Amino acid sequence: MKLNDYNTADLPLNDVAELLASVNQETLKKGTQLMDKKCVSNLQIRANKITADVRGSYIYQVQFSFKPELRCDCTCPAADYMDICKHAVVVALQLTQPDKVPEEDQNEQLLRRYFKQKQPDELISLLLELLRGNESLAKAWLFEATLASEPPSLAQLKKMVTKAMPARALWNWHEVSGYFSAAEAQLGSIWTAMEKLPVAEQWLLTEHVLKRLNNVLGRIDDSGGYRFAIEGQLFEKMPAIFEKLDWSAAKKAQWLFEHLNQTEYDVFPEVLQYFPCIGEVKNCLLKLCNDAVETMATELLRVDQPFELAWQMKSYARPLLEAAQQSGNWREEVRLLSMLAYRCDDFLELSKLCLGHQEELDAEDWLLRAKKVAEHQHEERACAHQEVRVKMAFGEHQQAWQAAWRGFEQHPSYHEYQYLLTVHEQLGHLEPQLLTKVEQVLINAPSQQRDLVDFYLANHELEKARACIRSGGGSREQVLQLADLSVAKQPAEALAIYQRVVKKLIEQGNAPSYEQAAQLLLQLQAQLKANQHPLSDFNHSVAQLATEFRRKRNMLALLNTHFADCF
Repeated sequence: MKLNDYNTADLPLNDVAELLASVNQETLKKGTQLMDKKCVSNLQIRANKITADVRGSYIYQVQFSFKPELRCDCTCPAADYMDICKHAVVVALQLTQPDKVPEEDQNEQLLRRYFKQKQPDELISLLLELLRGNESLAKAWLFEATLASEPPSLAQLKKMVTKAMPARALWNWHEVSGYFSAAEAQLGSIWTAMEKLPVAEQWLLTEHVLKRLNNVLGRIDDSGGYRFAIEGQLFEKMPAIFEKLDWSAAKKAQWLFEHLNQTEYDVFPEVLQYFPCIGEVKNCLLKLCNDAVETMATELLRVDQPFELAWQMKSYARPLLEAAQQSGNWREEVRLLSMLAYRCDDFLELSKLCLGHQEELDAEDWLLRAKKVAEHQHEERACAHQEVRVKMAFGEHQQAWQAAWRGFEQHPSYHEYQYLLTVHEQLGHLEPQLLTKVEQVLINAPSQQRDLVDFYLANHELEKARACIRSGGGSREQVLQLADLSVAKQPAEALAIYQRVVKKLIEQGNAPSYEQAAQLLLQLQAQLKANQHPLSDFNHSVAQLATEFRRKRNMLALLNTHFADCF
């Protein structure tokens, strides 16, 4: 089926386009190449979700979720460290550029014309002959025929679910892929047959499928995510059937409440994200949540280890907080958050909320409570920053600056210096000797040598930065930054620095390091040209690298590609 056959009118395709705009050029190029190779199949568009299979090294499953905001997932290894991989890119391209989706190829069109010329009995004979040579396909068609012959009961459909997802111990990705592919096909027929059942029985069947899926996943290594298609079907059907159930508002709210904090299943549709909760159902749910939070808040004061109880409370408080935010009732937010608060971060959140609504005294009270429970450096820094905001809100600028400076002295770093600089500008430059004082604090903190280098580089104190780096206090990034700042007036020094860094990269002996080395050389070449320096020394340096590392053929190939003029 082509993309134009789907109804995409309600999809927020602008979000997909923005996602594509954020992709780096290399990933975009690879995704475009996959599109040209027609690697996308099984594209399915539902209310708030899109799934597709993409053929790469293996077949990977891509999923776009639009509720509450765009989220992209893929089962490929690259998705573990990339925001959007090439497989997600090709699916996004097909969504945003439907005119580029390939039409059916000529061979398929030829077969369609051929089959249309055949009589029904002849086509049946051809199909049966095909099925005799394909056992798995024959079973699938027999399954369809069985369902079509007589509408099955709930009990029969449950048995079919068990057969569709038999209990097996599977670890090989190919076997797991085949298992869930076959299960998805059979479940598709079961879903169709289910529509003839009463709504109450449809609900029981979807619950059964959910339990069965979780049970079989206990013995199957599905780290490749081959179950995602079945999972998506469940997450679509359960809320739709739930809405049709002839339950009272109180009963529906009770079910939603009981599953807000469910831990029984690994695979389960998140209640607030997937299930409809409006009108009287929402009112009943909010009442249940409020009662639970107030009861648990009393217990929270008595326990020594409040983490688990607080986590449960947050599950029940979430609907209440969302309702308060939607109605603009910030005081209700404060009431709820105050019952959940026990960590430094919790009290700071309350302080910021009050300060955002010009309640400076309340903000100061919550800040004091945050300070009392602060145990780690990052908590102490966060408290110091909030103290500055509170003092500024009171108009106490001198005290605000003293708090900011005290925080810097306690936790000196380049990051804290940047924060201090921002406060200094906001307060009207109260300290004329700021840079001198900051430098002295960083010098007296020997463990912060790299922060001192950053400070010198940011203020173009290049000689001091060189001295720090020579004493072993600079990272590779800082060394290169020094070279970039020096290239205008001292190109020979910049060339020497780049050459040292590039040599170390080449010595690592792997393709990514070679590519990085070549990019650094290109970067230096561009800077030398921009400053109108002659390239003779640069070209000689590249030629020396080619000679020194002539046995590293891949690196030599990159040098020949990018710097042919140097040889």
